[in-house]
Amino acid sequence: MLSAARIDEIARDVAERTLPRLSVERVESVETTDSTGQSAVRILIVLKPNVATGLKGDAVLDTLVAMHNKLSEEGEERLPIVEYADVDEMEDGGDAQS
Repeated sequence: MLSAARIDEIARDVAERTLPRLSVERVESVETTDSTGQSAVRILIVLKPNVATGLKGDAVLDTLVAMHNKLSEEGEERLPIVEYADVDEMEDGGDAQS
């Protein structure tokens, strides 16, 4: 199991490579459980303003697959649950989008 700091580092690197250039504001991760009660890691990708509406499905899927693969290569066995939020939503107290 990787540390939260290492997961954040990997997640940010993957997100910056698979999402539109300069769109990632920050990445946060926390331990959680999946729908079956198994240990998982929730990864929140916070996007810069007005980026979320322009994301294409392929970019989102590519990010999810690359994130899962890279974390697995690094020895992380927990399922990554990736969510997205616009930085403006976070400042307004809004909910993230899965």
